[in-house]
This record gives sequence, C-alpha cells and structure tokens, in this order.
Amino acid sequence: MDSRSWLVLEPDPPHLQLPDDLRARDAFGGRDCGWVAQMRPFVRHYAAPGARVFDPFCGFATTLLAAALEGRRGCGLEIDPARAQLARERLQRHGIDAPVAVGGLPVAPAPLPFGLCLTNVPYFGCRWPDRAGAPAADAGQLYLERDYEAYLQRLRDIFHAVCAALPEGGYCIAMAENPNLGGRTLPLAWDLARILGALFVAREERLLCYAREPRPLAPGDASTDRSHEYALVFQKQRERVCLDSTADELQALREAGFAFALYGSYPRWLAEPGAPEPADADLLLPDDQAEFDRLLWWLHERRYELTLWGEPVHPPLRLPRLREHWYLRAQRRDRLGRLVRLDLSLADQAAHQVPR
Repeated sequence: MDSRSWLVLEPDPPHLQLPDDLRARDAFGGRDCGWVAQMRPFVRHYAAPGARVFDPFCGFATTLLAAALEGRRGCGLEIDPARAQLARERLQRHGIDAPVAVGGLPVAPAPLPFGLCLTNVPYFGCRWPDRAGAPAADAGQLYLERDYEAYLQRLRDIFHAVCAALPEGGYCIAMAENPNLGGRTLPLAWDLARILGALFVAREERLLCYAREPRPLAPGDASTDRSHEYALVFQKQRERVCLDSTADELQALREAGFAFALYGSYPRWLAEPGAPEPADADLLLPDDQAEFDRLLWWLHERRYELTLWGEPVHPPLRLPRLREHWYLRAQRRDRLGRLVRLDLSLADQAAHQVPR
C-alpha cells in the first residue's frame, strides 16, 4: 500500500469471485459480496505475516480469503447460518481452512487473539429478504433494523466488543458508504467514524473508488453513481493527552468552585518521578445532583464532548445513570491538536471500581 489517499479497485479475476452456484443459493443473490481486491492491501499493510485477521461481518468470507492469499490467518463471525455455510464452502474450494462461526458480537465471543479487525459493515436500508421459518436466525440481522439510531447503537455495541478483544496497538479498519435512501444521503460512514473515534485513535482514511460508466444528469439532479466508499483506519492505542492543558483545566475547575478529588494515574504521575504518563485525569465528585448538573453545563459551555461509553450525552444527567456506567468522559481538543480528557465518577463508587 502506498501513500495515496485513494485506491482505484479493479474487479476480482473470475477465480477469486464468488462462484455462481454459491451466489444462486444466497437469499440476496450475493449482491453484497465484497471484492478480494478491496481487502488485500489492508491485510498486507496492517497485519504482520502469520497474524490473525478477524471479520465480525464475515458474509461470504471475502476478508478471510484475502487474508489467506496474503499469508495471514483469517477468522470470522456471520450471523446468517446459510451464509456462514456458503463462506466455508468458498474457502474450502481454495483449500483454505479458516473458521467461520455462526453468531454476532457482542452475544457471540470474539475469537482470540487477532491483531487486525477488517470489515465492511452491513448497510442500513438494505432490504433483507423475508424468509419463512427463519425468525430466530434473522433476529440479530443488522439488515433488518428499522430505525437508524437503533442500527448505530448496535454498531456501537459490536465495536465495543471488538475493542475489548483487540490487543493494544492493533488496528480496526471498517469500510462504509454514505447510502442514499429515498433521495436523501445518510451519513453512515461519518457516523461510523464517530463511533470508532470514541473507542480507538483515528489514524487515516482511504477513499475506495470503483470504475463505473458515468451517466448524464438533468439540471439540478444531485444523485451520483455511488462509486466510492470510505476505509476508516483506527488503532487501539492510549492517546496522549496534553498534560499542561490538563493542569490548566483542573485549575479552572477549582477556580469555578467545583469540589473533586484526583485518583488513578494522574496523581501517581504527579507524585512519582518516572511514572507512566496518564491517558486521562480521573475525578471523584461528591454525590450532589445540583453540583453535578452545574459541572456538566460548565463543561458543555467550554465545548467538551460528553460521552457515556462512547455514546454522546447532554446535560442534565441523572446520577443513577452515571452510576450504571461508572464514569462519564469529558474531552476536548484545541486547534493545535492538544487533548484534555477528564473521566468523572462519584466518590462513593471509587471503592467498587475496577482499576483501568
């Protein structure tokens, strides 16, 4: 993979395409089968030889086939049993022994260990065919989500599970297009980027381009041939915070009259020369709803992003909900890229928290 931010993809040669007989057995006609050529550069560049590559939306095992062709080991999860069987048959015809398990995250466990998660997410708005007698199999099918916010929440849950299983330094690369539904573009790729950005460090994006014949547009027609999608490259890594900016913000909190105690890695770094630099500042707050709401509004006015386990929240927030999530994350980045990250917990929960 070179430094270009875009890749023009050529269709797979016939021997790497999904065989016609397998395509005919799929309820969708295999219309959403990806290209091996789409995945191979990412496997080659982001997974070491012999490493394991995981696809949580395995489909027809395109990623697993690409992994094997590049000397890596593939493994995948596929929620539709029929597709999982087609994926196994496809791999077997290439002499590839790569596990394809039936299920979906976070209910099914992610295989361990893997160093790269590489996938193309199922698109919202695709019409999954009605299949008599298969309600249990279709119960977790993302294609069947009727509500976009519920679909995004499912993606959050799935990639939380990916993050928990991915080792430090590993990459998570997800591909998505902004689909057009009913004449309106849905910002799926950008919403997915926000979900991944709450879990990983954003490293790069690539624009994947597919050669298609252009067609003339009538004046004022904004539609396109949807011949591109985004490859969103993220890495699991402790992101460095700006310690000077963090100290300034803590002082501003004190001057605004907020009571809090510091615990965890930040005060340890202050007290112990040579201690690892903290990835955040952990604050213990008094059990006071009014003061907590005042703090959230203060942070909101200073343009902090407030999230509970990656899900955006806005003040006010009831304390019982904070207890359910253990901590609320407040972070902001200035125009020089300097990051401040504050994790807010209640003091009466400190004794029960698992150190992070």
